[in-house]
Amino acid sequence: MIGTKLLSYKLDDGSMIEFTNAMSGFGRVYVNGEEVSKKRGWGGSESHLFNHNGSEYQLNIWPLLSFHGFGFSIELKKGEERLMLSGKEPGITGWKVFFLALAVGVLLGMLTILLIES
Repeated sequence: MIGTKLLSYKLDDGSMIEFTNAMSGFGRVYVNGEEVSKKRGWGGSESHLFNHNGSEYQLNIWPLLSFHGFGFSIELKKGEERLMLSGKEPGITGWKVFFLALAVGVLLGMLTILLIES
């Protein structure tokens, strides 16, 4: 496995689903040690679709931003059924977070310039 393991989940049939993320930005999903999906996340969010034993699975990852810290929320679905959720429901999407952070940065920059000039 490549990267830092962020999730291990054992299915009812005994299969192990694992998710890793590397410094390169690629997230990888493994089933029983075999890579089944590899994607680069854009805006901090990723969605991996893969098949296992005739069923379609979806692994969704999005940034978790709170006053207490940063991290990720991870959701695993089999078809439409949610198998697990680690973290919170998705709130603001990655692009909205980017634009919000950009707006805050511009506002802080303008305030800093005003303070320096006065």
